[in-house]
Amino acid sequence: MNFPSALQTFDMSLLTQFRSDNEFPDGLRARLRSFAILDDVGDAALRRLLSEADWFSLPGGKELLRYGENDRAVFLVVTGCLGVFVENDRGVRRLVAHVPAGETVGEMSLLSGEPHSAALVALRDTELLRVGPQAFEALLTRHPRVMLNLLKTTVQRLRQTTHGADQKMKPKTFAVIPLQNGLQDHALTRRIAEALVSMGAKAAVLDSATHDETTEWFNRFEIDHDIVFYQGDEPDSAWTNFCLRQADRVLLLARADREVPLHVFERNYFKRDLGATPELLLVHPHGQAHAMPEHIEFRRDLYGTHHHIRDGNTADIQRLARFVAGRAVNIVLAGGGARGFAHIGVLRALKEAHVPFDYVAGTSMGGIIAAGLAMEWDIDELIARMKHAFVETNPLDDYTLPLISILRGAKVSRLLREQFRDMRIEDLVKPYFCVSADLTTGRDFVHRSGPVWRALRASVALPGILPPVVEGGHLLVDGGVMNNLPVDVMAEEARGPIVAVDVSGEIDFRARDPRYGERSIWSLIAQRMQGSPSIVSILMRAGTVGSSAQRRVVREQADFLFEPPLRGIGMRDWKSCDHAIAQGYAHALLEIEKRGVPLSDTWTSGPALSVGHEIAAS
Repeated sequence: MNFPSALQTFDMSLLTQFRSDNEFPDGLRARLRSFAILDDVGDAALRRLLSEADWFSLPGGKELLRYGENDRAVFLVVTGCLGVFVENDRGVRRLVAHVPAGETVGEMSLLSGEPHSAALVALRDTELLRVGPQAFEALLTRHPRVMLNLLKTTVQRLRQTTHGADQKMKPKTFAVIPLQNGLQDHALTRRIAEALVSMGAKAAVLDSATHDETTEWFNRFEIDHDIVFYQGDEPDSAWTNFCLRQADRVLLLARADREVPLHVFERNYFKRDLGATPELLLVHPHGQAHAMPEHIEFRRDLYGTHHHIRDGNTADIQRLARFVAGRAVNIVLAGGGARGFAHIGVLRALKEAHVPFDYVAGTSMGGIIAAGLAMEWDIDELIARMKHAFVETNPLDDYTLPLISILRGAKVSRLLREQFRDMRIEDLVKPYFCVSADLTTGRDFVHRSGPVWRALRASVALPGILPPVVEGGHLLVDGGVMNNLPVDVMAEEARGPIVAVDVSGEIDFRARDPRYGERSIWSLIAQRMQGSPSIVSILMRAGTVGSSAQRRVVREQADFLFEPPLRGIGMRDWKSCDHAIAQGYAHALLEIEKRGVPLSDTWTSGPALSVGHEIAAS
């Protein structure tokens, strides 16, 4: 890259020499006029400011150290962008704000005299002007207009904080880094950009042909676009390293049929400490997804998540584009036994409204149906499989001596293995997780890898009914015990609206005899025959009713919440499958008519009826 000849990095002696020469390019002087705090400030003030300022660059990923000359200084971001990071109680950094080109940082600490409360990190190669405390105070004294501008800027920032405190910072630049040689011309990046353009975004791809452009050129290019992809050429070239420094998020590109070198994952350029864990894009060249490469499998210490991209599959490209745009639709399904069949009715209505299912998750019965979506079963196949597993046979009839549980659980395991065979969660085409409850730690256990059937077996293991699943010595039981609707888990990594379906609400679950449970065994048998709850029904209900408080919390995190009434359908009414599906479908149609559904194929946000259409492959 051709940085200005006077621009230096970290060499303070050269910076001081440059300041005395006072030879700033005209472009820098013109750029200062775009700063909000310098609005309507005359040329004389700008010249004085430049005469007392240091101009330097901070490579992407580097922290701006706040000691020495930087301790009480004010920084003007000329090009690039700074990220403001704060630490939570566990010492984990979280990005809370961007400081883009044309804005300042550090002035509030200077005026208040309080110590710095946040870390400043360059999110891409960034040019800064440092103005010392004396020079800045002199500027405020000579030009009161600067103080007025500063107050206006502060008010705007407070408004943004008040209205957008819970909104995640949206990435703008993506580095697509090949992990294997020969992928620099792969069409995947441009196809994603084309899909984004068809959604209404201004998206573009920059490759090594632009490596001679200036920092100002790249800065202007990013301003003019919504999304910019920096396409790396080789795994460790100078251009690839520049792409990494520019990226808000890193996408690692690899072919699934070739070995992925592990050493590239050990490098520090992935900005893990900035919360920008890389994502793996696995391209399957024969158009059909295969298993993850055995030598990397699923390792969250190497990358945050992964996406399977089948060659020639337009749906995979569209889904990845929605993730990039922050418009991916995240589906979360609650547990509820036979009432969970209503999920299928809601899903049918959403599908008819052209809502894609990009990221799916659930607990217990909801986890089973969500796994079917991740397997890409269509609605008819999903119904047929659920009927075969739960209606045509009774999965809860292999009773045993109740030392651990009432049922052996072998039948449930067999039925789950029949449906999902040896498929592993990390090999599913669509991102997926399910939740069980860890009785050993008293916390949620989120299943993101391993055999699908075994994760589901843990997620449906209602205490007392089915034996727990043992994982590393931990006892895992039905996720409904602690988190029957895991919207909160999804919200931590969702890239778009969350659609939740809760089927565990009001149930006609009561006993009319005030001395129920105190009668003789023959009276209890008679009451059971008249519809009073049995031990199995009591245990099943106990597995979900304990999460009522948690349900109230998560419903606030869901963007769209469906709660089919399901009158007359109990948690063991497997024969009511068609009725539950119909009630879920009717409820969803009414809700969609009233509230709409998530926009997914447009760049804009907001609840409205989505218009589905195919993006032409190129």
